[in-house]
Amino acid sequence: MSQNVIELKELSLGYNKTLYSEISASAAKGELISVIGPNGAGKSTLLKSIAGLISTMSGTIDIFGKDLKRYSAKSLASILSFVPAQSTRAHNLSLYDMVATGSYNRTNWLGQIPESEEALINGIMERLCISHLRDTDSSKLSDGEYQRASIARSLVQNSGIILLDEPTAFLDIENKAIITKLLHDISVNEGKTIIFSTHDLPLAIKMCDKIWIMGHYGFIEGSPEELIKKGAFDKIFKDSGLRFNPQALTLI
Repeated sequence: MSQNVIELKELSLGYNKTLYSEISASAAKGELISVIGPNGAGKSTLLKSIAGLISTMSGTIDIFGKDLKRYSAKSLASILSFVPAQSTRAHNLSLYDMVATGSYNRTNWLGQIPESEEALINGIMERLCISHLRDTDSSKLSDGEYQRASIARSLVQNSGIILLDEPTAFLDIENKAIITKLLHDISVNEGKTIIFSTHDLPLAIKMCDKIWIMGHYGFIEGSPEELIKKGAFDKIFKDSGLRFNPQALTLI
């Protein structure tokens, strides 16, 4: 049995009031997990909570068997990276420099990147097919290119856990498939635990090991096959009349 690297225990999410509660789930080494639910359900809030960016209202989050609250910011950065949805683009920052910021937790006291990091950065950019754009102003990249650069930055951070908030939002069909397959390949080949939020149910079912559903009728986790058998996808939306079609792998 794979070791769980993330354990969520009876989480309640929210700010001034509870947004979502009773979340219990786990993520193992090398698993690709998608988080699915209607707008406003709390998918982004859940990912930001796991990343330690916001506090939960109750419950615990264990990372590698240790309470998230016991990690310092620097130690957490060495094991976990977070890619936000549509982050603000910095002008006059080359793609290379953008990707290189993933090494910030390994810079010296002057904030300089060690020479040993250059081979890592170049290798990851080549692997994600963005080396030819290294000198391009990152603010002028296409949405698909920028998402690849964001994922490259998280890989340079060299963490075992990668969290992505809507990485395929605003992408065309081709780039959605490319990015999702890329995440799948990274989880399989590098043993990284990757959790991302998405509205693309068919791609999630085809590519992911596990799906976390934040539905109107409660939180459900399981493999795509388990969730289909349970009829769990019919419970995402409240009183919508939508039903899951197993042939089309989507709600109709």
